[in-house]
Amino acid sequence: MLAEVCMRPVVTIEGKASVRDAARLMRQKRVGALVVVTNHRPKGIITDRDIAVAVVAEGLDPAEVPVADVMRSNPAVIRGDKGILDAVRLFDAKAVRRLPVVDNRGFVTGIIALDDILML
Repeated sequence: MLAEVCMRPVVTIEGKASVRDAARLMRQKRVGALVVVTNHRPKGIITDRDIAVAVVAEGLDPAEVPVADVMRSNPAVIRGDKGILDAVRLFDAKAVRRLPVVDNRGFVTGIIALDDILML
């Protein structure tokens, strides 16, 4: 089950936070992506690449840009009681590299990356 192998605790941020805060949190926690949440439910994902391409390359001030303006909204998610093969199928179907793992209430409990699956 994915709940047993996903990365925990998942590093989250709210959409109203600045991109600068997101980048600092990524550096502090040594992660390349954050799950953007509202009331513990995933609303988006922001990656270091999103920050580089959508903010830095555009010459925008990361302190002024909210995460919600850069994140990829409505992320594909997977329940923790699903298996690795379910995750592989979803990675393929949605063409994503990271999936927030949620419980039966839709609360984010972890994250699994395609690279994690390859390492398993």
